[in-house]
Amino acid sequence: MTDERGFIHQCEQEALHLTGAIQPHGVLVIVDVEGRITHLSANSERLDDAQGTCRLGQRLPAHFRDYLLSLPALAEGERHYGQCHSERQEFDLVATAHGEGVALEFYPVDAHGDTMTMTGASVAVPDSSDELNAQCQQLMDELLTMSGFDRVLYYRFIPAGDGEVLCEARRPGIKGSYQGLRFPASDIPYIARQLYLKNPWRTIPDATASPVPVHALAAGAVPDLGYVDLRSASPVHLEYMANMGVEGAISLPIIQSGELEALISCHCATPRQLTVSQLRQMAAVSEAFNLRLRDFKARRRLQILDGMERHFDKAKAVLMRHGGLESAWDELSAWLMTTFAVDGVLLQMDDEYYLSGVGLTPAAIQAISQQVVSEPSNVWLSDSLQRDCASMPLSEVAGVAVIGDLPLDSHHRVNLYLCRVEHLYEVTWGGNPDKPVDYRDGQSTVSPRRSFEAWVEQRVGHSRPWSSSTRLYLLKLRALLQQAKSLPWGKDDA
Repeated sequence: MTDERGFIHQCEQEALHLTGAIQPHGVLVIVDVEGRITHLSANSERLDDAQGTCRLGQRLPAHFRDYLLSLPALAEGERHYGQCHSERQEFDLVATAHGEGVALEFYPVDAHGDTMTMTGASVAVPDSSDELNAQCQQLMDELLTMSGFDRVLYYRFIPAGDGEVLCEARRPGIKGSYQGLRFPASDIPYIARQLYLKNPWRTIPDATASPVPVHALAAGAVPDLGYVDLRSASPVHLEYMANMGVEGAISLPIIQSGELEALISCHCATPRQLTVSQLRQMAAVSEAFNLRLRDFKARRRLQILDGMERHFDKAKAVLMRHGGLESAWDELSAWLMTTFAVDGVLLQMDDEYYLSGVGLTPAAIQAISQQVVSEPSNVWLSDSLQRDCASMPLSEVAGVAVIGDLPLDSHHRVNLYLCRVEHLYEVTWGGNPDKPVDYRDGQSTVSPRRSFEAWVEQRVGHSRPWSSSTRLYLLKLRALLQQAKSLPWGKDDA
């Protein structure tokens, strides 16, 4: 993917929270701690009536000020949902604490629609991966019915930063499927993922609508709209949507341990806007699944840890029986190769090396060690050394799992390398992940791809991927080796 890094860099340079504009389906007012208006969207006349007008530097009109004064104390990023109205219009209102002020998002509504159809059934925490996948599909089907959109996708992020569609629901007559397809990291760059952590949803009701500027009381004071759903969309993202044939979209984040685990994406070929109350209902259904996913992961982690205790008893017995690394190595390395499904094991202790199977050259070890030292736990994994190590020399080893800089006593430090050779396999992408180059105004720029038809890549330079539990196993192995400090880790005395 020759243009991928350049496109990611281009995307990361976009200050998505500092667009200085909003989408036109709502009105934005930002007030300071004294209730004075510091920022105001250019369409604020929609709030004006005989009772008062919104003006920069002034306090809110009385009927909106009363709502503001009734708000509970809000922590940074915390939201309060309500309704208010002027003489002419009813509004859904979202108040969000940010910095020393409050951002007020007004959404005009003619009438609040009927409550969405929800199953209301209690769902148990899944017992297996198959049951989890079934619940995920059930969630997609339910959100499709609730939203009235054309398509709903469950887009899970994988460790390399790419994403894959695990489940999909489509309205009858909607052709084409994204299920099973992978998408490159640049489709949702890191800066965008951080914003998803701040918001319960992200909506773009009409991707063709022109943005509305936000005026500031102080010249040049561009507001931080990181917590504001009305925030205007990136031109790159709007082009991406157009290439997909999508004009209305909703995204709901799935957050696990403070990280963005997945996105639920709702697509519509025509503009479609839901009320705040409807969005909250969809978010509630999504969060219920999120909590079950959290409990499922916690249960699986305990099962893995419990299984590891029994599994590692064999390695512990080997070390205790032999009493020295050199005599234990043949049996221990065989256990390591089987347990971690690797093609070679290399143990470096100071200037001595113990090897079984495929190993690494000193130059390769040096390149890898530069990556390992940046890890607080000194545990590091890669399924593509050529990608992850800038100075990596040519090697038949394509991927490693490393336990680095393990002090066994005051004289010896150990590095353990579990090696996997190259494994050729196919990845089916949603369109060619290489981005086309456009030439606009004499400038060369990388733009979103224009086709999302399945595109198969023959992936080279990668090993078989490490499982999600590998890091836990490595940490357990590290602890086991540390427990064996009393053994004579140098050459055996016998």
